[in-house]
Amino acid sequence: MIKLFINLIFLTSIFCHFALANDADYSKSLKLFESGSLIVDVRNKSEWQETGVIPGSKLVQMLTPAMTLRNDFINDLISVIGDDKSIKAGIICKSGGRSSATVAMLKEKGYKNIYNMTEGIVGDETKTGWITRGYPIASCESECN
Repeated sequence: MIKLFINLIFLTSIFCHFALANDADYSKSLKLFESGSLIVDVRNKSEWQETGVIPGSKLVQMLTPAMTLRNDFINDLISVIGDDKSIKAGIICKSGGRSSATVAMLKEKGYKNIYNMTEGIVGDETKTGWITRGYPIASCESECN
């Protein structure tokens, strides 16, 4: 019974986490980019080096090399986004998981127009993802060294 209760709490927290995120599908993600909205990539440096980045995007690593949340992540993110809670921005990662969590964290801080770019940079590598769709990509230069 306790195990069932714990599982129920876990599943509820996951549902609430994803319910907090504003999702942007592939077409809305491209519109965010084309409109000049701020795009923040929360992948790791090695991922930026491997695939490249969206031109003009801001790069803020979410995780440590040990794959735990960086202590300064939220502070670094807010310093990039700014204090304007109505700013329109897209958050992207490899395939949508980290960006969804980031959007939920920012919504808890009062940001209203932050979008999870759901397909991510890589997506499923066959039909989905920023790169697979042929959207603009640039090599990662100084931020990745």
